[in-house]
Amino acid sequence: MTVPLWLYIATLAVLQGALLLLLRRARQERRRERLDREQEREALVGTIATGITHEIRNPLSTLNMNLQLLMEDWIHPVTEREQRSVRKLEVLLRETRRLESVLSDFLRFAAGHKLKLDRVSLNALVDELLDFMLPQAERAKIRFRRELAPNLPRAEIDANLIRQSVMNLLINAQQAMPTGGEIRIRTIADGGWVRLSIQDSGIGIPPENFDKIFQIYFSTKPSGTGLGLPMARKIVEEHGGTLTVASEPGRGATFTLSLPALDEKARA
Repeated sequence: MTVPLWLYIATLAVLQGALLLLLRRARQERRRERLDREQEREALVGTIATGITHEIRNPLSTLNMNLQLLMEDWIHPVTEREQRSVRKLEVLLRETRRLESVLSDFLRFAAGHKLKLDRVSLNALVDELLDFMLPQAERAKIRFRRELAPNLPRAEIDANLIRQSVMNLLINAQQAMPTGGEIRIRTIADGGWVRLSIQDSGIGIPPENFDKIFQIYFSTKPSGTGLGLPMARKIVEEHGGTLTVASEPGRGATFTLSLPALDEKARA
């Protein structure tokens, strides 16, 4: 008995569809397993980091307190020797406070964040932040060029955390232009995303550093902690978004923050 051609084709189509479905389910399962492993690893790292940080913070706080008491004893240095001692104490006190700040940043990075989500206008958040940072930017001879898209969809975000992420990007852009320049801040709606790009007119990112800038503790600045950009990316990814960078040597760098947009009814 001859099998009709149409039945043969239909059977192949069904088999192909079933195979594609199985492959898709297998990929989804592998993705879930990988995410579960990553979450378990991050939880373990966060627990260890919390313990270590507290073990270091306690003696560091004691050191800070005693240095301040010593500074009070030397509040009126007279001899040259006393003045040298005071300068040494000031250096120790400054470094102790810097270490406490680094520990706090690391603890926040390792532990992750509990998001307090709300429907937020990214345009309004950016405008408010730029107004806050404008006086400092003007002193550094830096101009803000705002290109905020009208009717930008809202995003469901933790406003305080995203504000911290954007501020880190703006500070990074300012530091890339020590003699001044322009920062172009642009928002657009792109399909199901709202995107914010921050473009500086600095020297750009050297090719040898391009793959390192989001690595924890990598910094090209003498006083940098190497946590600003990793923290910014971590916050964005916790919101289901992405943070990417494009750069050409001598032509600045552009960081693009993308967040899932709410539907049309939630437009600003």
